[in-house]
Amino acid sequence: MDAKEYFEAIREEVKAIEGTREMLERLRAREGAKAQSYSGGGGGWYADPMDAINGRIDLEGRFERRIADSSAAIDEACAVLYGSDSRGGLARQKGNRYADAICMGYCQAMPWTEVAAVMQCSPKWCRELCNAAFRYIDAVGMAWLKEN
Repeated sequence: MDAKEYFEAIREEVKAIEGTREMLERLRAREGAKAQSYSGGGGGWYADPMDAINGRIDLEGRFERRIADSSAAIDEACAVLYGSDSRGGLARQKGNRYADAICMGYCQAMPWTEVAAVMQCSPKWCRELCNAAFRYIDAVGMAWLKEN
């Protein structure tokens, strides 16, 4: 897997984390206070209200493990960009602009127009910075960048 494919996978993980967090919020909101009904002849079957809570707790645990696993992968990608000690990596070897463009565009999954606004250049130029950085990462290796 080359650097571009690696960071594209990271971008997808970031998007998945966002979706997982939204799902958790919806699940939690379903358990909120509900209006009491006094009409007779309910649904014809008994549902334990704890079933929904227990199911949500199980699902929440799986979602939180997924978020933790994805967060570890994102941290690993940031180590390539900024070094294991946050003072190296691509930022030190090639420059902060390259590392920052990849970080915002891929590790934070920001839209390119927002990345461009922060970087004060065009979205096309931001993508070109990333492509140049990917070529450099492929040339020197991710493991080397994390340690230098």
